[in-house]
Amino acid sequence: MHETPRALGRLAVLAVLILLGSLLGGCSTRSVRTPVIDRIGIQGELVRQVKGFTTQPQGYEHPTIISVERMAHILTAVEVETNTKGVKVLRQPAFHPDIVEKTAKAVAEALSKAGPDQDIAIQVVRKEMQLGVFNKKYLTSFIAYVKEGYLYLLLRRIEWLIPQSDLDGSLPKPRRDYSPMDFRVVAGDHLFYAGPQALEIDWQNPVFRFAYRLPGTTEGTKRRREILDSSAIPQDEQDKASNRDRSVAIDELTPDQLRALADLEEDRREGRITELAYQRARRQLLRRR
Repeated sequence: MHETPRALGRLAVLAVLILLGSLLGGCSTRSVRTPVIDRIGIQGELVRQVKGFTTQPQGYEHPTIISVERMAHILTAVEVETNTKGVKVLRQPAFHPDIVEKTAKAVAEALSKAGPDQDIAIQVVRKEMQLGVFNKKYLTSFIAYVKEGYLYLLLRRIEWLIPQSDLDGSLPKPRRDYSPMDFRVVAGDHLFYAGPQALEIDWQNPVFRFAYRLPGTTEGTKRRREILDSSAIPQDEQDKASNRDRSVAIDELTPDQLRALADLEEDRREGRITELAYQRARRQLLRRR
């Protein structure tokens, strides 16, 4: 019996839908971005991971309300270090003082609009004037989310000089799986190591009601120092740590924490960090939350 043209058309559409469904079902996870902030010098997106037609659950505590003032204090406390020729370290604020306020506003706004399965991705451009003309632009970009009572910052570009050819085009977006710059976060009390370029921040801690600085802070300026601190952790730090809850076992760590621990071990093995920095970061990763 011959099929009618209409029936054949329906069969063709059905076959296409089945093929698309099978392809999408087996495809890799992709990022779906929703713009939420688009102002001069700053852009923010909500990013969810989708496989096929299904959003991958993240379990974030979004929306989250964090005041702009508290967020500014947190951003001011974040610092990074970069090795220079293997003998000196350049330590500097992750967020230039000129962009702290507008970045804090953007992060607070985006977190208040995010859903439980959405990261926030922020891009901030700082202009620098020379000879009366804004002829240089620098990009700072990162990913943020709140989970289990902590604010996570995944830094991607810090004061990255935008090439002249890209000044009027689209800028590279921050991605979880790509770290284009070689720097490492400075961790300490309330800003815990979560990976070479990631921090787990106790954002609700009262210390962030006011301006907060880590020990040895740069006070907002770049500073070079010799790499000399390769000794063990000072006794007063050991005593302080011993008074806290016991460390978690390796098998209690989350996949993200295990990856951060593996990155830390590689940094130590390759000589990119001192033994003191390694011991401090490892202690932070294994602390009981």
